[in-house]
Order: sequence, then C-alpha cells, then structure tokens
Amino acid sequence: MTRPDDVPTGAPGDFPQVTRHPPTPMLRLADGLDRVVSIFCRGIVLVTGLALLLLLFGNVVARYTMGGGFSFAQELPERIFPFFIMAGAALAAQHGGHMAVEMLPELFGRRVEQAVRILAQSIVILGHAVMVYVTVKVANISWIDLSPVLNMPASYSYYALAGGSVAIIAVTTALVIRLFIIGPEAMPVPTPEETGQ
Repeated sequence: MTRPDDVPTGAPGDFPQVTRHPPTPMLRLADGLDRVVSIFCRGIVLVTGLALLLLLFGNVVARYTMGGGFSFAQELPERIFPFFIMAGAALAAQHGGHMAVEMLPELFGRRVEQAVRILAQSIVILGHAVMVYVTVKVANISWIDLSPVLNMPASYSYYALAGGSVAIIAVTTALVIRLFIIGPEAMPVPTPEETGQ
C-alpha cells in the first residue's frame, strides 16, 4: 500500500521504488535482484509460451491436414509447461500478483504492519527453500522416469519447480530488504489489469 507522501517512480509494472528514500547499497542490491529475475523470467515466459503455441498449433494443423498429430506433441508441452508456470509465478510475486490477506496488517500501526509483513515474507522464503530442497531431491531420483516417445526424463519438470522457487526467493528477499529500509509502503501494488478489476 503506497502512502500519499511516497510516490513510486518508474514505469507501471516496475518494482517499487519510493522517492523519499535515497538509494543505499542494500536498495541497489534489491533492485539488482529484481532486475535479474525480471529479465530471466520474462525471457523464459516468452520462449516457452511461443514454443507451446507453435507446438499446439502445429499439432492441430497436422491432425487436420495429415490425418494425425505429431507423436511428440503431447510430451513436449508437458515438459515445457512447468517452466512457463514457474517463471510466471516469480513475476507475479515480484508485482504483488499473488493472493494475500491485506486487511490484517493494515489494522495495526505502521511499525507493527512492517513487522507482520517482514514475518510473512520470511515465511514465503522459508517455504520456497523447502520446496527447492524437496524438488531437487525428487528430480535426482526421477531420471529413470522417461517419456515414451522422446525419452525425456521427468526430472526437467522438477528442476523447473526448483528454479521457480529460487526466483521467488530472490524477489521476496528483495522485498524484505525494502520492507526493512522503507517500511510497509514498499509492498508492490498490482495494476488493475493484473487483478482483473
């Protein structure tokens, strides 16, 4: 939630920067983390989204023109889709696009709200750290689970989950840094387009 005296700078959808706080090394670190994750995840969403679109379109065309679809057209999207989803989840976390209960922290004073938000984001970091640990362990034992046509291991999907969780940890760490330095005003506010309003 942005207070009236704290005017966010930058283009809509950018990560929040508040004008009354001069850039410090820690805020620069937070901005750097956000920038790296944003570029990386947007690239993944673009490449995987285009690949999924082309695969599905090509399969439909093949089904109607050649009497049958491509044998790999079901397996490949199953391996690509987790990368698409997890990159999108990291971008949503960066822009405040995930579901959240906003009423409770705002009932308290500014300092308590700041502490509650830092605690909540720390729990997010811890939860995703557990997710990284578990999914990497599962990925390491799922190399033997091969797809029937392309012989692709199921591990790729688990690595996508782990990588997405690492990206969410990075953007949430950047948010925690801002919450410590700026306060609750640093919380990202999704645009109306992102919330469906």
